[in-house]
Amino acid sequence: MQYIEKYTSLDDILERIDLLKQEENYYEEDFHILGLEDLEPDWTDYMGCTYNPHSNNISFKDFFTKNIKAEDYLYDLGLNANLVQTHLNTLEEGKFLLVFNDDALKRDIDRDSVEAEIEKGPGDNL
Repeated sequence: MQYIEKYTSLDDILERIDLLKQEENYYEEDFHILGLEDLEPDWTDYMGCTYNPHSNNISFKDFFTKNIKAEDYLYDLGLNANLVQTHLNTLEEGKFLLVFNDDALKRDIDRDSVEAEIEKGPGDNL
């Protein structure tokens, strides 16, 4: 299931990410933060989250990062045009969206599966 949450501050997003990491076993790379291009926080680079800027400009940075434009990202999620526009209006108000998917949690189930044990190979019996 896809989750899109609205926030007014980046500090609130950081708190939410920390909570989800502790309680639900998400990883930082599971999160996309959408906001205005000029509000991109510097901590997304070292934290591992993806920032999808809302802007009509194409920058040189866009060619070398996975930070696709917010509008394209929202359409890639399969949202209809009206909902995309609603979310873009939220971003234009200076708010942020935190997007994550609970499919990311399936990797933990996969890690504990029989297939994962076989992939690990024989353990050290000493």
